[in-house]
Amino acid sequence: MQMMRVALVCLAAISVVGCTGRKRSFQPPVDPATLDDAAFLHYLATVPVVTVDEGTRGLLLLIGPTKDFPTFEARTAELERRGAYRSAWHLSADDVLDKGTLAYALVPLCDTPASINTTAAGMTGIADRRAALQVCVYQELLTAGETTSAVTGGEFLAALDAAERITTRRGGAKKSPRP
Repeated sequence: MQMMRVALVCLAAISVVGCTGRKRSFQPPVDPATLDDAAFLHYLATVPVVTVDEGTRGLLLLIGPTKDFPTFEARTAELERRGAYRSAWHLSADDVLDKGTLAYALVPLCDTPASINTTAAGMTGIADRRAALQVCVYQELLTAGETTSAVTGGEFLAALDAAERITTRRGGAKKSPRP
């Protein structure tokens, strides 16, 4: 019984904190912070994996120009305000963006219908990104895979394109945070 409790606590900790901390070894030839939004999208196509900072900026492009959010902290705060990120994750700008984190962010930004699993996971924080990935696969925003898989530049752009199509049909990205 004690082993079961330890296993559940470990599972909960991994689910809330996630598998962040992986760094990208690729160094881009240009600082993406110096690029305007259109050039930034072209830049994303060249990266083998997307960092959390790049992903955060890219996600905010679904809402509009990113000039109002010049820093990683400002972008992260805005996505937390919109319910797309959780402060408990302690995301670092130079960590590699994983598929589960991207999926969790896309669900509220695209205002996808919540399932019982995503609602329960969202309230508890346990397996929240896994449940979000299932929704994103069903909505054809992302392809199936592990929540801890690194997101490639091409995969990220495909997700943004699919998200833009969905939000355009619904009248734009959700402008207010989750209730």
